[in-house]
Amino acid sequence: MATKTKGRIAPQIEFDLLTESFAEQLPSGLISDATATDTTLPPLLSPRGQPVRIDRCVWTSVTLADPKANGLHMHDARIENSDLANIVLTGSSLDRIEITSTRLTGATCTEAQLKSVLFKECKLDFALLRMARLQQCVFENCNLTDADFYGADLAGTIFRDCDLSRADLSQAKLAGADIRGCRLDGLRGTPITMGGLIISPDQAALLITLFGVRVE
Repeated sequence: MATKTKGRIAPQIEFDLLTESFAEQLPSGLISDATATDTTLPPLLSPRGQPVRIDRCVWTSVTLADPKANGLHMHDARIENSDLANIVLTGSSLDRIEITSTRLTGATCTEAQLKSVLFKECKLDFALLRMARLQQCVFENCNLTDADFYGADLAGTIFRDCDLSRADLSQAKLAGADIRGCRLDGLRGTPITMGGLIISPDQAALLITLFGVRVE
């Protein structure tokens, strides 16, 4: 069962209605009430190269035939035990999504809009979320080493027991973002933008060292 977090809305999926074939609907550019299991997904663009919309779908143990998924609109979906490494979600919109035990190494989410998205036990090392906007999002037990959040809006985002080593938070909006319990070795950021960031007492000394602050 997914961890409940104040503000985040879980996907609205009626599993009894998931009777459609994902692959058969994909050419139309609109996929709904469908599942994909133990398969390689076709390219996530319509035959004309246009973004697709995915509503009320579940992916389990899937991989990608093509990483390009620019402008994808995905709502009320669950992704489990899958390999989506290097997926390109530039300019995409994800709303009410739960992603668990999934590899997203090198994922590109530049200027993406993420709302009520849960990443649980995911591998997001080297993920690129530059200028992305996150609302009511949670990262739980995720590997975010070397992730790039430059200029992202992370206000209110919860990072629970994640590895943020060498992650870049430069110019990010961090008011209310919670990184307590996370590993921060080599974290990069801009001290002036750290206002409102929620940390634990044991992290304070590390952040002071990382940003070259002198306490006299």
